[in-house]
Amino acid sequence: MPTLYIVATPIGNLEDISMRALRILREVDFILCEDTRVSKKLLDHYEIKTPTISYHEHSKEIKTDKILNLLNEGKNLALISDAGTPGISDPGGKLIEAVISKFGEDIKIESVPGPSAVTAALSISGIPTDKFIFMGFPPHKKGRQTFIKKIILSDYPVAVYESKHRIIKFLEELDNLLILVNQENEEKAKEKNKDIPKKIFLTSVVVCRELSKMHETVYRGDIKNIIDTIKNGKNDQKGEFVVIIGK
Repeated sequence: MPTLYIVATPIGNLEDISMRALRILREVDFILCEDTRVSKKLLDHYEIKTPTISYHEHSKEIKTDKILNLLNEGKNLALISDAGTPGISDPGGKLIEAVISKFGEDIKIESVPGPSAVTAALSISGIPTDKFIFMGFPPHKKGRQTFIKKIILSDYPVAVYESKHRIIKFLEELDNLLILVNQENEEKAKEKNKDIPKKIFLTSVVVCRELSKMHETVYRGDIKNIIDTIKNGKNDQKGEFVVIIGK
């Protein structure tokens, strides 16, 4: 039975890859890469010569059909993202859905687990994580305030991804909307002659930058202090971010 392997790759440190993942990447017929230029660094490092095919969020239907045809021909494929586990806030999920839709149980889909930025951040957050919500990347514009309000109103810790271009904006919006949500709750209670609800507090905010890389940094504590630190640090706005909002 042809197999589509979903292979987790390092989120930074190239040593963070399993022996099984390396074996699969060598054995399959083709590797599907989010960006072949990014994946080349990993493949060259481990001297993996398997042919690559690009597959990303802008890939057209003709590219998906090509991949489905390869599976139909009996080829074994490995799907990797630029970093971490495919299908987690990346377009890999759409391909997996297409494979299941076309082939059902005739194609095996097998996970080769490994690194993921969200679990890496949660593991060092110091926040209870027996229950948590992962919300991926916030919308850039439409729906952004609604997205952040859901974080504030959540009963559980929330993990999100954010880019270097919007990390300050996100943290400032989170801080400002927290004040607004508490004001709205108080006004609604007064209108209905009800007891004013307890204020919502974000008990702990943890911002992780460049996890597993040379410049890995973890910012903890008061959100205003975190914002000031990132704003004032020469290199603190570089890289990729995971934010954990504790409750």
